[in-house]
Amino acid sequence: MQSLQRSMSGVDYAANPVQWVKERAGGFPWSKQREIMEAVRDHPRVAVRSCHATGKTFTAAQIVGWWVDSHPPGESFVVTTAPTAPQVKAILWREINKLHARAGLPGQTNLTEWYLGDEITGEPRELVAFGRKPSEHSEAAFQGIHAKYVLIVFDEASGIPKSLWDAAESMAAGRHCRILAIGNPDVTTSEFARVCRTDSTWKTIGVGYQDTPAYTGEEVPDYLLDLLISPEWVESRRESWGEDSALFQAKVAGEFPDEDSDPFRVIPMSYLRACQYIDHRRRHRS
Repeated sequence: MQSLQRSMSGVDYAANPVQWVKERAGGFPWSKQREIMEAVRDHPRVAVRSCHATGKTFTAAQIVGWWVDSHPPGESFVVTTAPTAPQVKAILWREINKLHARAGLPGQTNLTEWYLGDEITGEPRELVAFGRKPSEHSEAAFQGIHAKYVLIVFDEASGIPKSLWDAAESMAAGRHCRILAIGNPDVTTSEFARVCRTDSTWKTIGVGYQDTPAYTGEEVPDYLLDLLISPEWVESRRESWGEDSALFQAKVAGEFPDEDSDPFRVIPMSYLRACQYIDHRRRHRS
């Protein structure tokens, strides 16, 4: 099955991710989402540190869909990962599956995989995207993937170990390959923090509460405004946490906390979910 690589007006979708989202997916990306999509198109490595409720997962899923649908079948591949296996399934791939069904994209998807082709019609099935959570010391799980157009997505990037960042670099060595790292800036010692702060080979984008439509006055549909961070929540966190706290900096301002800004450290949700997952497995073994 051929991907729809051009719009009705003949515009090349591979060069126009925002137009793909609007026309193929029926989405309404707001300004920061458009900036991220265009950055992935234009830069080999993109790191996005963002506060809560800005549509991070939606953005990443749209980029995955755009990549598969607008690049030549057999020449493109997508790999996604997150700090825990449940996160891979329940967060990004849940959104990818919703996008696939809503937009009528080619092939079939399941909990963590996307195939093109159809065994019923006799068309060979080909794996074009998958989500995995390899062991922290098993970067070999990402080896052996070769394609002209490779996209790697790190969801909740603060929780991704450095070994997988190194493995991603090996996979994305070609000039048409891309890496997108996106998440809350809540682990100051992470590779995500280093990349965002000091690595000039990455295009970095910050999204704080003040960048969202409720504060900038950007016109967006009401349904979208209801999904994004609200001024009421921001003010409640300002009062509860304090504007200079590590929690407020990471979760609301979209900035990595200063090392000495707070006697308490931000506990990333990825760490809590990992503990819950380990505890769940232990309970079921006993």
